[in-house]
Parts: sequence; structure tokens; C-alpha cells
Amino acid sequence: MPDIQEIIENRFLVTHFQPQVSLKRKAVVGLEALSRGFDPQSGEIIPPTLLFEQARDRASRLALDRACRTNAAESFAALHRRDKGLMLSMNIDASCINEETRGSCHLLNLVARCGISPANVIIEIIESRCEDIEALITFVRFYRERGFLIALDDVGAGFSNLDRIPILKPDVIKLDRSLVSAVDRHFHKLEVVRSFVQMSNRLGCLVLAEGVETAEEAMCLLSNGVDVFQGFYFARPAPGLDAVPGMSSKVDALAERHRENRTQQIADAKRLYSSYDLIVLTMCQSLAETPAKDTGPALAGFIETYDVVECLYVLDMRGNQISETVCDERRLTTCKRFLYEPAEVGADHSLKEYFLPIQAGLEKFTTRPYISLASGNLCITISHVFYHKSSGRHRILCVDMSREDEPACCP
Repeated sequence: MPDIQEIIENRFLVTHFQPQVSLKRKAVVGLEALSRGFDPQSGEIIPPTLLFEQARDRASRLALDRACRTNAAESFAALHRRDKGLMLSMNIDASCINEETRGSCHLLNLVARCGISPANVIIEIIESRCEDIEALITFVRFYRERGFLIALDDVGAGFSNLDRIPILKPDVIKLDRSLVSAVDRHFHKLEVVRSFVQMSNRLGCLVLAEGVETAEEAMCLLSNGVDVFQGFYFARPAPGLDAVPGMSSKVDALAERHRENRTQQIADAKRLYSSYDLIVLTMCQSLAETPAKDTGPALAGFIETYDVVECLYVLDMRGNQISETVCDERRLTTCKRFLYEPAEVGADHSLKEYFLPIQAGLEKFTTRPYISLASGNLCITISHVFYHKSSGRHRILCVDMSREDEPACCP
């Protein structure tokens, strides 16, 4: 294998492109440029990890980074002439950005020479590699003012610093494969993804999921607000547009499958939540006739009657708990009792998500799935107002319904 200086000086580099796909638009919207080296004697490709490991000092890293950028821009130029809407995502080694390099205009001059509009270039930055945050901020500001888009790469990976998001104000947030992998089966991963999507919507930036390898991952992410995808499921990196032909049918099929699945999920959820509402209404009607002293036994009887019910408790209209929390003992978590403990009589629920809508005037409210503080399990809480006849007061029945058997990405 040639040494790193020989690779850089002779441009023993090849650029492969991996498509970035919008399922809602059913189109390839961008290409990420990925660099590989090659050995001219054997003709073998040098994998990127092995290639970049050879650049051990700062000068070599900068020279290799610029050589890879040059190759990527020159390779993309022909594609840009054919499709002016196609975006180029180009990685920048943030460790090379410092006081000496930030004003070089190398990238600006490069895209101008290749005839590529800055508005078609996304600069991808792995912020955890940055050694000079002030220089990085200046670099980002300079290129954003000239029309380039900024992406923060590997968000959600082990060393990602979330404080850089408000500092750099990225246009694109790329979710790392560690979050995307099996997201359809892991509630905690999905909640993190949802948080990023919600934050990005408010900040006006796009979420892109990279490393998508299954249709289930793509559909789960699409159902939760992610629209642009990149990964082996759609295409492996390849020279030019070799990876793109044939993708249209895959995208169309996945979009149709997503539409059918979501329609079925919504219908199933409607039936499921209707059954929950009927259970809660039945319990409220029974409690309305039950003397206050018999509330505990009545709640225990409901636990025995309805397998889906995990915990029950009653509040007054100020959000104070006036009954014991009655739980299905088979569902209680025993290994995290310092975190998960059923609330006791007198507990204040006035700031809980399931109480505030009732205080605002609703008769019934159903939360999104969450990890219960009473049991440590995935559940939803349904709160429902009822009139307690013997006391002559309105009360609120709170019911934790188990969702442990539901897929992570279900509504």
C-alpha cells in the first residue's frame, strides 16, 4: 500500500456517493461523498478507516481532507450539471479547522471552480473532533453567509456534545446509526429520536437518519417525523450514480407499505383506545356508587378483572391523591425501587400531564406512552372525571394501562 504522502500527491483517491432519500418526496435529494484510497499497483481499494488512520499529524490530515474534498467536488460536478436540484454532502475534518486554516477559502474556491452552487453543498461536521470551537464557529458563519448548508454529523453517538447545536445552529442534524439501529424495537431509542425531531422542527432544521438498514427502521422513523434517510437498505456507496438506478421502485414500494401500515396502525390504535375508554368508563360508573371507605377494595377488584390495567388511583379536583395506589403486583419492578414507587395518599399530581388537561376543562385525557414512575414499565395513563355520589364531589380516576406488548414505534 502506498504511504499517505504518495496517496495525497498523486490523488490515489476515489469518491463514492451514497444517496440520501426523501420518502415523502419519493426522490433522491442528495448524495454524500465518501472517500476511499486505492493502490495503483494492485488496484485494491483502501478502506476509509485505514486511509485516514495513515494521516497522523495535522498537516497530513489537512492535506488529505482537502484532497478528498477536491475529488468529491470534481466527481459531483458532472452530476450537478445534469440535476441542479441534487445536493452534495461533503465531510469536513473539524480537527483541521483552526486560526490558520479557517480563512483559507479553499472550499469556496473549489466549488466555484467546479461550477457548483454553494446552495447545493452541505458541509458535514463531526463536532466532537473539533479542537478550536471559536475557529469552528467562525468557519460555520463564513460558509453559511455564502449560501452553504451546515450539517452536524453523528448526533446521538457516544461523544456527541449537544451544547454545540445552539452554538452552530445546523441546518441538518444527522442521527447516528447507534440511535437508528433497531429503533422500531427500542422505546428508549425512539424517544430520543422523537426529542431530536421535535427540537429540530422548532429550530427549523432537517433530521436525516443515517445507517438505515431495514424497512422497519425506515417506516418507524418516517412515522415519527424523519423524512430523509441514508443507509445500506436504500443503496451502498458507489461511484457516480451507480447506486441510484432501481431505487425508485424500492422507494415507491416502501412508501406504499408505510401508507398501508400506518393506516392499519391508526385503525388498530383507534380500536384499542376505544376498548380502554370503555374499561375506564365502566370503572368510573362503578366508583360513582361506591362508598369512599370501599374505594381501595373496588380498585383491587378492577385490577383482578382487567389484565391490561397496571395501576389505579383516585385524585380530587385539585390534583391531590385521595386513594392508595393499587397495582398489579406481578408488573411491579423490583430492581429499581429507588426510582419507581407507587404514589401514596396525599401525593400532589397537579403538574402531571394527565391532570393539567382535566384542570383546563377536559373530562378525559390520555397520555402518550411513557415509563411509569409507579411500576417502571411502559404504559399510558388515562384520567377521567366522575361524580362521586356519596360525597357529592367530582373525582378523577387515573388508570395506568400497560403497553409493554406494543412495538416501540406504535402511536
